[in-house]
Amino acid sequence: MSKYVSYFNLGATLYTPCTHGKLSLLMQNSSPMIRSTVLCLEDAVHEDELPLALNNLKTSLQDFNRKDKVKRFIRPRNPLVLAEILRYKNIDKIDGFVLPKFDLHNINLYEKVIKDYEHDHFSYMPIIETAQAFEPKAMVQLCQSLKKWGDKVICLRIGGNDLMNLLGIKRMKGMTTYDTPLRSVIDQLVITFRPQGFELSAPVFDLIEDLETLKEEVMMDLAYGFYAKTAIHPSQIEVIENAFSSFSENHIGQAKSVLNKNASAVFKFNGQMMEKKCHDRWATRTIKLAECYN
Repeated sequence: MSKYVSYFNLGATLYTPCTHGKLSLLMQNSSPMIRSTVLCLEDAVHEDELPLALNNLKTSLQDFNRKDKVKRFIRPRNPLVLAEILRYKNIDKIDGFVLPKFDLHNINLYEKVIKDYEHDHFSYMPIIETAQAFEPKAMVQLCQSLKKWGDKVICLRIGGNDLMNLLGIKRMKGMTTYDTPLRSVIDQLVITFRPQGFELSAPVFDLIEDLETLKEEVMMDLAYGFYAKTAIHPSQIEVIENAFSSFSENHIGQAKSVLNKNASAVFKFNGQMMEKKCHDRWATRTIKLAECYN
């Protein structure tokens, strides 16, 4: 069994800024539905608030005593901030780090900081959210460079809002990410990274009060094979988690039929043609998701 966090255990990953007044309390006590959280020192924190956020995180870590199975990550502002927080007491109790603005310009800096840390047991989630995301050749090169990280990389997170900002657009009410130009970027990232063994996490849905459209978006996420998604508000957790749970429950029979060693090469299941060779990877990933939800 891998010592690193499983992608299929992430679920709806709730982000919380490290400036939050009750950060220590939130670290100690999580909602029963939360599977993973990220304590953020980047976009959710103003530059002049960074010292406060770092002190808040440092204090919260000193008091931290794990009482549950929630996976906890920290999103540092940059490689220098990562190097600083790696010196904090109890940092070893954190499961890993979300690496912002990750691309060919800073991968070497992140690698150096991680290599210099003696007791690296952490899992990592680089975020694809710079202009290089629009350059297929750059993404291919980044993919190849990440291979040496091995199982340390849980998945690549897609920074939807940062990418939209680069395009000078924002999501409008009633629109899913797949109704915006970002869809073509998502297509390319899936095509580039998943065949090479990397998982991806679906981007944030930033319309907090539009839960109906969130439901539509999560259905598209699942169709794209995203089994983890960023959440920015507790109200989104139940919607995302319920969708993942229902998907795994509804498709586990189909997945098991594909993986059955006695299954025909081609057969029908629930009105769909299933091919053992063609659907093998989908079935394997679906079973892994189902094992986390059923």
